[in-house]
Amino acid sequence: MSVVLLLFPLGALVVRSLHPHASGALSLDAYRRLTADFGGVVPAKALVMSLVTAAQAGVIALLVGGLAAVAIARSRGLLSRFADAVVMLPLGVSAVTLGFGYLLALQSLPAVRESPAVLPFVQALVALPLVVRVLVPALAAVDPRQRQAAAVLGASPVRVFASVDLPVISRSVAVAAGFAYVVTLGEFGAASFLVRPEQMTLPVLIGRIAGRPGWDSAALAASCSVLLIVATVLVIGVVEALRRDDAGKAEF
Repeated sequence: MSVVLLLFPLGALVVRSLHPHASGALSLDAYRRLTADFGGVVPAKALVMSLVTAAQAGVIALLVGGLAAVAIARSRGLLSRFADAVVMLPLGVSAVTLGFGYLLALQSLPAVRESPAVLPFVQALVALPLVVRVLVPALAAVDPRQRQAAAVLGASPVRVFASVDLPVISRSVAVAAGFAYVVTLGEFGAASFLVRPEQMTLPVLIGRIAGRPGWDSAALAASCSVLLIVATVLVIGVVEALRRDDAGKAEF
């Protein structure tokens, strides 16, 4: 049942993208328009911008989330719970609310507001809880005696992490990076408030195209959605392959 509920809207997008004219005839015109200008933006270029922005946001989320996960995994008691609650805040606050809040907060800082770094940083906050949730259990599984032994031998904290923790959590790091990438690739809520014309991402463009009247606009929005689905499925496939490989090694 859940598979049907998932595939039904995706199938509807594919069907709608293949019927770009009111006559109902099958055509690939909507896909040909992916390389054409639409209101100053080319959908294919918007996909490239989405991929680049998602990569930037994913790296930020992985770095910040990794540090937060290390702090949470190695702390105890009230401090650990407080840090965990703070990191999880973006899950309890809508991305739309987060984006609108940043838009208002940055009105008095025009130089910062116009920076292309704002969007990936805010999108990274959306993915941050997922990164932490993946890495904390992996870090908790590392035997602390191995860290102690490395420290006794004179290794610095950074060297201890690189030689003891990192080999154990490397697969989890890759999975966390994949999840962060997928989440930020399709992020719409915060981006709809903060995206700049030259930084237009595909999810925001889909929303703007779908908001225009006309049969052809709906078909173009559907073809853009199919393009985004393909990109997302490819990333998810890589993530799932890493998870299965990790599970297989754990069982062995």
